[in-house]
Amino acid sequence: MQWFHDHDAAAVATDNITFEVYPCEDPAVVLPVHLLHLVDMGMTQGQNFVLDALAEDCAEDGTYEFLLEASPQPFVGGLGSPVNPVAVK
Repeated sequence: MQWFHDHDAAAVATDNITFEVYPCEDPAVVLPVHLLHLVDMGMTQGQNFVLDALAEDCAEDGTYEFLLEASPQPFVGGLGSPVNPVAVK
């Protein structure tokens, strides 16, 4: 978590279901990384992005800069939301 804070990261995304320490060091705390990112740091998390085609395209032309837009769906009162990510190079 310190690295994200030191580098002023606005968001983090992973290609797996959980972005967590598992099993948790303290069984009384559920999803501690989510708590740190979302509650304490105000940082957005994205999970399960499939970016294989984007990675192949980047490798093909050697351009690795892109904008990944993944706005959440406008559900009121929800705790999470599906997104439709779009990458623009």
